Amino acid sequence: MKLLKKNLAKIKKVNKVAVSSFIDRAIEHRLFKPIVISIITSFILFRGFEYTKTFILDYKESNARISRSKPIKINISGQGKNFNLEEDQTVEHRVRNGDTLSKILSDNGVDDQSVSSILNAVKKVFNPRSITTGNNVIIKYHVKIGYDTVGVESGKNMDRRVIVDSVTIIPSVEERIVASQKSDGEYDAREVKVKLLRYVSRYSGTLKDGLYNDGVASGISATSMMNMIGLYSYDVDFERDIRSGDKFEMLVESFYSEDGKKMKDGNVLYSSLTLQNRVIDIYMHKVDGRVEYFDPKGNSVRKSLLRTPINGAARISSGFGLRRHPILGYSKMHKGVDFAAGTGTPILAAGSGTIVHFGIKGGYGNYVKIKHNSDYSTAYGHASRFNKKFRLGSKVKQGDVVAYVGTTGRSTGPHLHFEVIYKGSQINPSKVKATSGLRLSGKELARFQSSKSEIDKYRKNIPNQIKR
Repeated sequence: MKLLKKNLAKIKKVNKVAVSSFIDRAIEHRLFKPIVISIITSFILFRGFEYTKTFILDYKESNARISRSKPIKINISGQGKNFNLEEDQTVEHRVRNGDTLSKILSDNGVDDQSVSSILNAVKKVFNPRSITTGNNVIIKYHVKIGYDTVGVESGKNMDRRVIVDSVTIIPSVEERIVASQKSDGEYDAREVKVKLLRYVSRYSGTLKDGLYNDGVASGISATSMMNMIGLYSYDVDFERDIRSGDKFEMLVESFYSEDGKKMKDGNVLYSSLTLQNRVIDIYMHKVDGRVEYFDPKGNSVRKSLLRTPINGAARISSGFGLRRHPILGYSKMHKGVDFAAGTGTPILAAGSGTIVHFGIKGGYGNYVKIKHNSDYSTAYGHASRFNKKFRLGSKVKQGDVVAYVGTTGRSTGPHLHFEVIYKGSQINPSKVKATSGLRLSGKELARFQSSKSEIDKYRKNIPNQIKR
């Protein structure tokens, strides 16, 4: 027992010596002082920030209490006298998810009787249930505050009412629904068409930093550039086909209000890409009132399958074929094409068809498979989430957003894994020869040639918006 105590005493002594020696060495180390100073400075800054934040909040709360504690004093002398205060107000409300016209009015203090009268008037020209997220509702009203000295003793001498002068619903940039109060206190609604002025602009330039980036930098709207990219996604591999020095040209519509404010983008009337080995011209033409796009010979640019089934700028990060797997670490056949893109980038259906798989599938993570016909299917892997509009068995059209880019499953980063499946086996998507859709002929072809000539006149006469 004595021997054990003696050994423990030695161990404690040794440990104290070792600890003391370690501390001395640490203090003498050249990084000791900078580290300690950094820790102390960080602590002081953090505490100082917290103190300042608390001081500001206390100050604001104190001011709010002072403001609330100072009522408006109105001196009224004499019995039987009364007065009214009126104040005009305008509220512009952006419709959020779950909003209804009735709720919007009620939330702004409108009484139930007035809400009912406004809704009944609006229903005659517009379905109030048609308002959607992002629409604007403008309410013009005045607050009427009445004071009657007769009711002082009963405590009911104050009367506050919200009287709506007009309600304007803006379902689109070209339409207004206006409900106005009549002289009898009821409401009357009417539909107002907004006159927009159409302008056509021409942009022509040389690519340096990518089609989308160069286009937007030149003044073309992001919407128009995305429309242009969508047109070429049938024929162009944006990673391999486009090079710095290639040329582009666009004719785009824009619509403005009479006071000169841009209200919306219009259609892409013409688009041209001059690549290293070919020129691709695309013309807009309406068929049965529907906007379509054709090559100069009247063949639709829409093909049976998209080559780039992604909405936005994307690059091919891995092609079809044998490769060393980035996670598994050994060579493995890569049976698709990977498009690197940011998380949340829309994934498009490469062709029309039926969804036959819509959920998690092993290393693919979130996975969508679309059957286009008895021979062809396409698949989309690693999605971050699905489009809630669709489910297993849903019919989709070419270009519909079915999911969004992510990195679920066996993945090292956000990208779309895209497969083309022919008779049950994956094939190289770049080797698929997609067939063209609509081909114009007869009178419709003659109409197209006429509209093509008009577009070519625009190209000749409208100056280039890109300053060289």
